[in-house]
Amino acid sequence: MSQIYATVALGRIGNNTQALGVLIAFLVTHDLLNPGLVQANPSAVGRIKMQDLAGAAFLTTVLEGELRSEHLSDVGQAFCEAYFGSEIEQQVRAQAAKLNEEDWRLYDEVSPALMALLKGKASPPSSFKKMAAKILKFPTRSN
Repeated sequence: MSQIYATVALGRIGNNTQALGVLIAFLVTHDLLNPGLVQANPSAVGRIKMQDLAGAAFLTTVLEGELRSEHLSDVGQAFCEAYFGSEIEQQVRAQAAKLNEEDWRLYDEVSPALMALLKGKASPPSSFKKMAAKILKFPTRSN
């Protein structure tokens, strides 16, 4: 069964195209889309990765205005389930509403928060890793 994660909303009130566009751009650039969707739209995916096409344009043309579970890989689905309703989603929406910047500038500003959500909280290095890092010595190059 296909789940709809988000639908584009146009207009002065409730316009979410820029915030969703940033999310779509993140999903594309981090290879979180369904491989079949990528294979069916190689030009559009490539243009997003080159920052020649905005995520909002990809959302409205390729995805027909809806982000669905079938558009995403398993990791992409898990990411979206963690993203929607999270504090990071609220931050992205607030940043998009406040700044009204060009799509890729907004992307640059919010992508660290999205990446942190994708990777999860980094666990501190264990004491074994710290000890191993101190003990391991790599051979130097000799001429």
